[in-house]
Amino acid sequence: MKIYVTGGTGFIGSYVVKALSQDGHRIVILARDPGKVPALAKFPGVKIVKAPMNDAKKLKRAIKDPDALIHIALCWGDTGPEMIKNETLASVSLIETALKAGAKKIIYTSSTAAQGSLTKTLDESAKPSPCDFYGATKASVEMFISAYSRCFKDINFISIRPGYTFGDPAVEGGAMENDRRFFDICRKALSGEPIELTKNDGTQFIWAGHLAELYLKVLLSRAANGVYYGLSKNFVTWEQIASWAVGFAEPLRGKRVKSRIIMNDLRWSDNPFTFNVSRIKKQFGLSFSSKELLKAHVKFLINNPGVIPAKK
Repeated sequence: MKIYVTGGTGFIGSYVVKALSQDGHRIVILARDPGKVPALAKFPGVKIVKAPMNDAKKLKRAIKDPDALIHIALCWGDTGPEMIKNETLASVSLIETALKAGAKKIIYTSSTAAQGSLTKTLDESAKPSPCDFYGATKASVEMFISAYSRCFKDINFISIRPGYTFGDPAVEGGAMENDRRFFDICRKALSGEPIELTKNDGTQFIWAGHLAELYLKVLLSRAANGVYYGLSKNFVTWEQIASWAVGFAEPLRGKRVKSRIIMNDLRWSDNPFTFNVSRIKKQFGLSFSSKELLKAHVKFLINNPGVIPAKK
């Protein structure tokens, strides 16, 4: 298939592009900076073109005869109107352009933030209740996709809601997760600083390679007009991640004092609410566990401190 991908030079996108290439597809990455990750252009079937999300004319010229669009890029804004302009409107315009160019499948990268705070274990049928502008824009685009699915009966529209995605760079020069908590914990473990966390704070982390596997399964399936959580089945706390970091750092620190893990008790439940991920198992045969991959990622960061971004 000929597949157009936004955000392909980013963290999640680079894993998705790698998986698509290994499966034999032709991929056109629509990028703001085509030279950002040169290693991606070396994969078979991959082409990178300059077509930023905020440039409708360049996107229209770039997207020709697509079989599918996988939209991963995020355009940020600090206010509600900025998010509507930069992300919601840009995403809807992109989808419209891809449809007019002939795309038969649209895969949109939403987020668990579209769902909002958990007050009980939820599946994909729960009504979205976002708590911030990021979640609101993701939920908004999902609603537009639902409307498009009513207008274009022969097109498959899928929204994937990833949670906290982690992983080493997919390729040389590639990115890692944007959230800095892994980096901050590992930096403190290496320097012997106290690591302060909230008791029972954690999530259903998913490795970026597993998430790419879900994208590929969705692309090749007959699934139409659905929403799927991109998450692991297991819940892991930040306290567990910190304990791994301190353990991996200890041999490197010699006789220096190791970091203390300080837990703030905000009375969060020992049995947290989670997202029900049975739908991806039932429909695609996918069930992910993150524990061993999380340990490997923490060990990678501890053993390669040069890849940890500088402290802000």
